[in-house]
Amino acid sequence: MKILSLEKYIEKLDAEVYPITIMKFLLNKGKILSYFRKASDPEYTIRYTYKINSSSCEFCHKKKDEGILCRQHTSIDRVLNADNIILDIDTKTYLYKNEIYRLIDGKLVIIYCPHPKLISGDMTDVKVRRINPITVIDSNLPAELSYENTISIMSSELLEKHVECWFNDSYTIVTIPEDRNKSNFCLVLNH
Repeated sequence: MKILSLEKYIEKLDAEVYPITIMKFLLNKGKILSYFRKASDPEYTIRYTYKINSSSCEFCHKKKDEGILCRQHTSIDRVLNADNIILDIDTKTYLYKNEIYRLIDGKLVIIYCPHPKLISGDMTDVKVRRINPITVIDSNLPAELSYENTISIMSSELLEKHVECWFNDSYTIVTIPEDRNKSNFCLVLNH
């Protein structure tokens, strides 16, 4: 069985995307697309939304002494100022660093992919696949996203392969092809 290394794949693409971000996209593609569908549904109520400007964000104020933004505004700032990004042409979805995102009907939906080295306690399917969606609704959003350096991929091709990346000090994660909307996975010991 031939396994594609996401680290080497990204290196060849010369994109600023973390391997775990592509991995989480493959593990959660259907779920991520459902977040995008909900954002386009005028009947769906988004519980909490963000603005581009972080000046009124209480979490950013708490982080101000550290010289950083809150997790959500870090993601917003990243995707609006990104370069060397990946565009999945199958879903018209962008990937940059820890973020998977798309602009939908004037809303910017960002899926943040927490790194698995932050997992505590037992390793479960839910913890491995964990993603955090946020929605930005702001009149200052651009009408469309455009970047100087965009590298195109097809997630459908990656979903047909076994791909791997570093997961944490103990494990490497390997996808098990399942269908068009997600992969399953196994963890392989590093030592």
